[in-house]
Amino acid sequence: MTLTHSCNTPWADNWLVDTKDEKPVHHGLSPFGKLVVEEMNRLGMIVDLAHVSVDTMKAVLNISKAPIIFSHSSAYGICPHRRNVPDDVLRLVVSVGTCLVMVNFYNAYVTCSNKASLSDVAGEEVPRWVGGGSDPPALLTPISLPTDHLDYVKKVAGAQAVGFGGDYDGVT
Repeated sequence: MTLTHSCNTPWADNWLVDTKDEKPVHHGLSPFGKLVVEEMNRLGMIVDLAHVSVDTMKAVLNISKAPIIFSHSSAYGICPHRRNVPDDVLRLVVSVGTCLVMVNFYNAYVTCSNKASLSDVAGEEVPRWVGGGSDPPALLTPISLPTDHLDYVKKVAGAQAVGFGGDYDGVT
């Protein structure tokens, strides 16, 4: 069960808080929200963090005793859309060890534009240069960074955290 959608709930802040379109109410989870997560854990329910704020992500990852998913989110490091998972949260996923980041295939979350291809979701690594740019200055070193979301999540959070998900509401 997801804790929010596109509005704050009495127990958790949603992703629009991070865009500044909404004000935080709980700065993550309310005390009742912590009880909700604990009860979901007790019942064996999976907590879905796909629509929550970054503070909510961190709060849940720090208290949950059961597996967690991001049912349809991508990597913020590739596409800085607030519905995506930032690197510091991906690193927290590693420490928790029981979390699945199911990469979305919605264009706006994959490329931050109106168009995306399968290679943006599951492509290949290509050489880039530290500091950016395609013509490297003489003192910079080439490194290989993932250009697609699946490989990016794998590189930051580990292979055990990678999944494939989507919004099944008309996404083409």
